[in-house]
Amino acid sequence: MRAKYTNIAIPEELAKEIDECIKKSKFGFRSRAEFAIEAIRAKLKK
Repeated sequence: MRAKYTNIAIPEELAKEIDECIKKSKFGFRSRAEFAIEAIRAKLKK
């Protein structure tokens, strides 16, 4: 069974910061989606 997805909008400046982290392999993410999913999960756990 395939997971269902939805889209979210984020400010362009934030997207650029995420892209820089991905480019530098700072956190090991390969895409904005991976970064966002992990960040959201971490926030929901708190």
